[in-house]
Amino acid sequence: MIAESGVVVPARFSGAPDTAHGGYTCGVLASSVGPVDGTPVVSLLLPVPLEQPLHLEISPDQAVLVFGEQVVATMVASPDPVPVLPPVGVLEAERAAESFAGFDAHPSPTCFACGHDRLDGLLLAPGLVGENEVACTWTPVETSPEVLWAALDCPASWATDEPMTLTRMAADLVSPPVPGERHVVVARQVQRVGPVAATVTSIYGPGDVLVATATAQWTVPEL
Repeated sequence: MIAESGVVVPARFSGAPDTAHGGYTCGVLASSVGPVDGTPVVSLLLPVPLEQPLHLEISPDQAVLVFGEQVVATMVASPDPVPVLPPVGVLEAERAAESFAGFDAHPSPTCFACGHDRLDGLLLAPGLVGENEVACTWTPVETSPEVLWAALDCPASWATDEPMTLTRMAADLVSPPVPGERHVVVARQVQRVGPVAATVTSIYGPGDVLVATATAQWTVPEL
C-alpha cells in the first residue's frame, strides 16, 4: 500500500543558498515512514527546493520525494548497523570549536546547522581534533528527528578533505537529546576513493550517553 502526501520544506531549514538542508531533508523522509525494519538510508539525487510543494510517496520501509516530475530523494531500509565513533570530552570539543574554519570562510554562512550569519539555527562550529576528525558542543533547543539528522550532517562536511555535496545518509537515533544540556558532536572522514568520501558522525549527551550516529557519503561537485 502506498500513501501519498504533500511536503514543503520551510525556508528556515536551508543548507546551501535557496536549497533545503541535506540532513534535514533526510530526516523528513525517515520520519515520514516511521520505524523501519533496519536503518533508514536516504539518497539525495537532486537539490531539494525550499518553500515549494513536494510530493511524498510512502510505502513500508521506503519513501520517494518528488518535485514536479523529478525524483529528488529516496529512502530505503538497510539491515546494516551504523558504526559509532568514540566520544570526545566536552572541554576538548569546546576548544576545537574555537578554531572552526567556517568563522573565516564558509561556503553557506546561512546554513541551518553550521551557519553563523543567523541566530535561529543550530550554530554548530566543528573544529579539528585530529586528522580528518572534528568535534564541537551542541546545546539542543529543538529535538525533533529532522533537527537531529541536520545536526549529524554538517559536522561531517567539515571533516572531509575538500568541499563536497551530501549524496547519501543513514542514521540511527538511539536516545532523545536532552534540551538545554551540552552535547558533543564528533565526526570523522573514514574513507576517500576518488571524488567520493565516507564519514561517520556520533552525538553524545550528558554522561557520554549515545544520542545518535550516522554514516554519510559525500561527492565532489561537478564543475
